[in-house]
Amino acid sequence: MPTISSDARFFGIDLQKVGQDVRKALQGLHQWPLLAWLTPAVPVRLLQADGSHSLWCDGAELKQPERQTVQPRCVALELPEAIVLRRQLTLPPMAAQDIANAVALDAQSASPFGLGEVAWGYSLKAPAKGAVVVEVALASRRQIQQYIHTQADRLRNAGDPEVWVLSTQGAAPLVFAGFGEAQRSRQAARWRHLGYALLGTSMLLLAAIAITPTAQLRLRAIEAVQAYEGIVGRAAPAVREREELLQSIEQLSSLAEVLAGRIEPLTLMDRLTQALPDDTALQTVKLQGGKVTILGLTGDASSLMRILGEQPGLRDVRAPSAATRMPGAQKESFMIEFMLDPAHFGVQTTPSPVAPSPSESKPSTSTPTASVDAPGTAPSSAAPLAAANPSASAAAPASPPAARAATFGGGATFGGVTTRPAPPKEAAATTPAAAPTAPAKP
Repeated sequence: MPTISSDARFFGIDLQKVGQDVRKALQGLHQWPLLAWLTPAVPVRLLQADGSHSLWCDGAELKQPERQTVQPRCVALELPEAIVLRRQLTLPPMAAQDIANAVALDAQSASPFGLGEVAWGYSLKAPAKGAVVVEVALASRRQIQQYIHTQADRLRNAGDPEVWVLSTQGAAPLVFAGFGEAQRSRQAARWRHLGYALLGTSMLLLAAIAITPTAQLRLRAIEAVQAYEGIVGRAAPAVREREELLQSIEQLSSLAEVLAGRIEPLTLMDRLTQALPDDTALQTVKLQGGKVTILGLTGDASSLMRILGEQPGLRDVRAPSAATRMPGAQKESFMIEFMLDPAHFGVQTTPSPVAPSPSESKPSTSTPTASVDAPGTAPSSAAPLAAANPSASAAAPASPPAARAATFGGGATFGGVTTRPAPPKEAAATTPAAAPTAPAKP
């Protein structure tokens, strides 16, 4: 029966180790020979155990002529041989991180000090016959701190010093981890980042040089565009006239849409006057398109909203804010919004009068002209009487202007439906049967 393996493998390759190897390669990228020159060596002033001092750079001591041009920013303290234990390891060729792990394991296993008390440093010699020789130095952290305190006068204004042990085999000094070596690493990293920035700038300049032919083609394309714009400029008058024609068409369409959805304010005021209860007083009526906002005082705001919701042509009746009643007041202050239906409150357009024909426009010598009532009202009975008896029609008093229904923009009326006054008794006494109508002359 085949077993199920949880190892992430692809064609026998462990995918988990692939990611680890990639991270290790990126971490040691600055150590590659191609990029190692971007990380400059940081000079260090070494305070030796015999009381003297020397300058070191990149694991080598600087001679006297070179010391005058170097300003060290890092300080290291050499440990005396009395508190140092030395070991030597021979390892196969491996990565730098693997060598560091092997040295740490050996130092902890061979340490005569307590757990967590050991500190170590190591230095690599050139590999010989396929092996790497590692020189290791061990010391107690407590003894190292005590020695640093005894050298406080020499370390004045030096900050956190590094701890070194000189190699007995001519190799680079053995640097103990966990002390001031991080400062030197940060300084080297800053210089390395500056080198990367300069390298990136150089690459950008090279890229700019490489794209110069493309830029020339771009300039040619710009010239072609300019030539096209010249042609467009010569054709601008015709295009402008065409745009003006299209704008006129759009304006006419917009005007038609506005007139189709325009609300008649007088019709709205008439409807509100008829619908609102007697105990309601409006303070503000705001009309925005098809939206109406009213503010005022009423005895019962909820009943008012119900009444408005039952009105035809009113929809989406709502109160943006709650009705409030001041202490001691008898009415509530309300704010109500609703939408209007243009079919009920829109502008009612009336057809333009048709011009009479020449034969109809000729005035008659025998038939008097009759008055025409307002649109939407019943035909007046005084017209036949006036035609039958001109003297009676002249004696009858004319109805006052206020008796007619006021019209605004067509069939909309304000203040409700008005009633026409009854004709005077003198005019009512004369009937069409008593006075026959004379035929009109042609």
